[in-house]
Amino acid sequence: MVAEPNDANLPDRDWGIPRSTLSVRIPSWAHKRMKAEAREAGATAADLYASVIERFLDDEIQHWSKALLTGPTSSPSTTLAMSKPLVSRIRAIADERDVLISALVYTAVLLHLDEAPRAVAAA
Repeated sequence: MVAEPNDANLPDRDWGIPRSTLSVRIPSWAHKRMKAEAREAGATAADLYASVIERFLDDEIQHWSKALLTGPTSSPSTTLAMSKPLVSRIRAIADERDVLISALVYTAVLLHLDEAPRAVAAA
C-alpha cells in the first residue's frame, strides 16, 4: 500500500506533541522502501512508521498473537522519533506479550509493504 500525498492516515507533523525515540532493527531494504514511500507522500519516515504501527496495533495485532515476524539480527538499528503515547503503547504491548519491540515493528512494516505471509498469522 503506497500512501498518497494527502493521505489522512499519516499523522500531522505537529511537533507540539511530546516525542520519544524508539530504536528498532529493520532490514535496510524495508527501511529504504518506507523512506521512499514517506518521501512520495510528503511525510517523514517516522510519521509513516507511526501510521503503519498504529494501524497494526489497532487492526491486526490480534491476528498475530501467536507469532510475529523477526528480521535478521544483523539488521541495522533505526531510531525513530514518534509521539510519546505511541512509544509507550508499543513498549507496553511488547512487555505484556514478552516480545521484542523490533518484532512488532517489523511485522507491521512487512504487512504494510505486502511482504508478510498472512498464513503465519492464522497458525
